[in-house]
Amino acid sequence: MKLRKLTLHNVRRFADKTAVLGPFGDGLTTITAENESGKSTFFGALHALFFYEYGSGKKELKDMQPYSGGAMRISAEIELDGADYLIEKVFNLKKAGSSATVTAMASGTILKQADDAEQWIQQNILNANNGPFGLLWVRQGSVGVDASADGIETRRDVMSSVRGQIDAVTGGRRMDSIVQRCKQDLDAISTKQDNPKAGSPWKEAVLRVELLGEEQFKLAKSVEALGHDLGLKKRGTTRLRELQAPELREQRSAAIKEASEHLTATREQDRKIQDAQKDIQLLCSAEQDFERDIKTITDAQVRRKTTAIAIAEKGTAAGKATEAKTIAQDAIGALQGSIKEKEEQRRNLAEALQQARQDERETAKRVRLAILSDVSEQLKAPKAQRAKADAILRGDEITKAAIDRLSDLERRRDIAIETRKIHFARFIVAADTAHATINGVDIPNAEPRLIDQSLIVTLPGFGTIALQPAEGVGQGIADPVALQSDLDTDLKTLGFDTVVAAQQTFAAQLTALQDRQTAQTQIRALAPDGVGAFEAEWGALCAELSHPADELADFVAEGGDREKPSEAKEREISNLDEDLTQLRDALPALQEGLTHAVSALTEVEVLLARLRQDEAALAVTADENATLQALVQAKTDKDVEITKARTALAELRTAGSDLAAAIAKHERAVQADDEDRKEINLLERELARLDGVIHTQSEGAVEEKLAEVEGKLERAEERAAQFANHARALKLLIAHLEAARADAQETYFEPVRNELLPLLRQLHAGAEFQIDPDKLLIETITRNGVTDKIEVLSGGAFEQIAILTRLAFARLFAKHGNHVPIILDDALVHTDDERISTMFNMLAQIARDQQIIVLSCRTRAFSDLGGARAFITTIKDAAEDRPIG
Repeated sequence: MKLRKLTLHNVRRFADKTAVLGPFGDGLTTITAENESGKSTFFGALHALFFYEYGSGKKELKDMQPYSGGAMRISAEIELDGADYLIEKVFNLKKAGSSATVTAMASGTILKQADDAEQWIQQNILNANNGPFGLLWVRQGSVGVDASADGIETRRDVMSSVRGQIDAVTGGRRMDSIVQRCKQDLDAISTKQDNPKAGSPWKEAVLRVELLGEEQFKLAKSVEALGHDLGLKKRGTTRLRELQAPELREQRSAAIKEASEHLTATREQDRKIQDAQKDIQLLCSAEQDFERDIKTITDAQVRRKTTAIAIAEKGTAAGKATEAKTIAQDAIGALQGSIKEKEEQRRNLAEALQQARQDERETAKRVRLAILSDVSEQLKAPKAQRAKADAILRGDEITKAAIDRLSDLERRRDIAIETRKIHFARFIVAADTAHATINGVDIPNAEPRLIDQSLIVTLPGFGTIALQPAEGVGQGIADPVALQSDLDTDLKTLGFDTVVAAQQTFAAQLTALQDRQTAQTQIRALAPDGVGAFEAEWGALCAELSHPADELADFVAEGGDREKPSEAKEREISNLDEDLTQLRDALPALQEGLTHAVSALTEVEVLLARLRQDEAALAVTADENATLQALVQAKTDKDVEITKARTALAELRTAGSDLAAAIAKHERAVQADDEDRKEINLLERELARLDGVIHTQSEGAVEEKLAEVEGKLERAEERAAQFANHARALKLLIAHLEAARADAQETYFEPVRNELLPLLRQLHAGAEFQIDPDKLLIETITRNGVTDKIEVLSGGAFEQIAILTRLAFARLFAKHGNHVPIILDDALVHTDDERISTMFNMLAQIARDQQIIVLSCRTRAFSDLGGARAFITTIKDAAEDRPIG
């Protein structure tokens, strides 16, 4: 089957309009048009025509309906087995008015209608071609080959049909049936983890084994517990007699009494030690107060000396900063005087230049009149040719002046941005936690910021800093914001968002104007401004120079190659401009030096004032030395008292006993007696409980019940083992069958490998690939010895391989008499320039005996693809027929 033409009416963006796409040739056909021109609408409509019944109410059809509603009509002219047919469907989502027809175009006879037409499409197109359309048609934004069950089945049918009846047990559908039956039997009793499946006989047998095992365990524990309880009763009785012996009770009472008397004496001794420690703490606190007062006086004496030294150093620095400021001011004054003198000289030269140019213009007009006289004779022949060329193109166009202005604005904006970075100072904020702000807006850390205007910087924890650009800096530099505004205004006037978009459109117009430019070559060579401008200039010069308009002019200019007066003046002005530029370029550096000198002087003066304030605050008091001596003596006396108190404390600790040891001894004696009484009480209760348990177990006959349950458990375990062996056998059989099928896969995949490998190696020399036996798609690709999974490739490589896979399947169809068109909607969007050229060559190669239709919005790139070119044409009424793209 081959497509010839598609026609839509009232579909999506073509509301109340008829749109035609075609014609399509036998080989390669390209349709290039801008986005939103309706290419994907035609693709979706073609899909609906073949795959949706005319009475369907699917959501996809609702999405195709325009906002205004109404019935949608879709038709396709196709060639099938040498005959031409027209397939047409009307989709009315309100049901009434929907229809489907198949018409023989040679006779105009309607062959099938309604459901008969749907059956004809199914039998003659879809079923006849093994359902390849979803495989070979690439929708916009989806280049991957369909990995669904339906897609896999389609590819399996393709390969089976081209290989013949590969239906042996190893490789075909009989193998699939056997493996599937084994998997169903295994799935009925086993999980994927080889465990019994819930609800299966194997699971029921395993559960019975678990229940009987639990019952056996309980009965065995009961028998074991009976013997254990008898032993516990014997040991408990013996221990109770030991604890109730009179000798042990008297021993416990004597130990408690002795420990209580020792604890009382030890606590009295400990109280005396604590009082001595408190006295020492008070003495140490007083000694520390004296030491702190001594340190305060000595620190002030040290600071007094360092402050005097710092004042002397800063005084010297202030003198140097003042001298630097004076030098900078004198240099700036001298430079500004030189600039003023040069500017006066330039004004005088500009006036002289104006007079020289006026004289030269008079001479140039007479020379120009003679030239125009000669050109007038040469223009007669090409005038007729220009009139024909002017009729070729009509409508608005973007002028070169507009593009040049856009480029100039963009260049000046970039220069202004970089120039401001050079002339204005910058500052950087580096903060660990809180961010500095300007007008409440955070300043990014470590990012340079220009001081091109007055700024108030807020620093958390420090306050604010006012920053201003240096005086005179930035004068004469263009404003990049204003230039960007002018650029945006011009772009908006021309109807573009970016300069690149305007330049691309202008380049496209130049291509369209090539035919007209060929016709105008002679006229532009003789009259670059046009014949009208030429005649106007001739008339104006004749009137200005009092020359008859109907006579030729002849004038010879004097001077030869001698330099014009105006050129000499211009050269002198240029030299002055260079001098001025150098002088003005030197001014910012001097101004910056003055700013640094003023800043350094201000900083030194502030620090000097603070140091003098500190010096005044540290003045020596009259009794400072006497106070210091008294404090030193008092501290010495306290040290003596502390030494005596610590000696007395050491004697108390030596004479006394350890309080913690006395407390532990008393607690141990009391606890031993308490634990004896608790254990006696516990043993009496436990012996009473054991008597009751032993009596109950003796009457239950647990030994006989245990023997009966053990017999049932053995039989249940044998049945569960039978099911486990059956599951292992099924799994082993499946593994052997799949291994046998894997051995035959190379034969099964040979047709598609033979078609795909030559195409792939044109893109990647020496490449190899492996096919997924389940999905029937490329699984891995090996290039230069490196193997990659197909899903980890870049977007460009993935789409290239996906398209090559479709080309390979299409060639299989074509070789076996099933010609199915390949349709690519905006494919190769991620492919680089080098590989897209290779892909174009392969598409052209396949198109020699295969119909390929390519839709793309990339006009420039796909103009190199070759092949026939089709267009979208909209028809609003009988008088309007306008192509798109």
